Amino acid sequence: MRTLLALLMVVAIAVPAFAAGNPDIAAYVTFDAGAEVPRVDPAAYSAGEVLVCLQEIEAGFTTVSFAVAIDAGVSAPAAWTSLLPGGLAIGDYATGITLSSTECMTGEYVCLCSGSLFYLGVPGTINIVDHPDYPRWVVDCNDGVDFYCVLNNGGVLMDAPETGECISPVENATWGGIKALYR
Repeated sequence: MRTLLALLMVVAIAVPAFAAGNPDIAAYVTFDAGAEVPRVDPAAYSAGEVLVCLQEIEAGFTTVSFAVAIDAGVSAPAAWTSLLPGGLAIGDYATGITLSSTECMTGEYVCLCSGSLFYLGVPGTINIVDHPDYPRWVVDCNDGVDFYCVLNNGGVLMDAPETGECISPVENATWGGIKALYR
């Protein structure tokens, strides 16, 4: 009985250690596959591409859930394509999509999908928004669920408003400074 209890305790403590393998994962909108470019200034009635990417991927991932909101008048309805191996997609980009890969995705950054846009000449934003059922979920390669923050959205003919989500609210402090707070 004691052995069983000890084994259950080890499992209960060890299993959560596999989750949160990507503690600082961030999602962002870019208009250039090789760089973080959150703004584009296209000519009216021209075609272009927008990408949704993840960065700070430490433990890799297989699945991610999100939605994309495009302000009215910015573009004709976008045609989206998954860039993950296998191209498994459930849902709709406007109302909530879950993209899955057939392999563990790792790297400094990974672009999830590409949207073909037809710009209409109206300023606005392209925003990463929460999936209605799985808000900000990223399933890492160990089947743990992590959560992303939105580093930046995209701006068309304007700067996208700052999200401020990926900034850590914790300030650097020394142990002596912390002890001084409680004297």
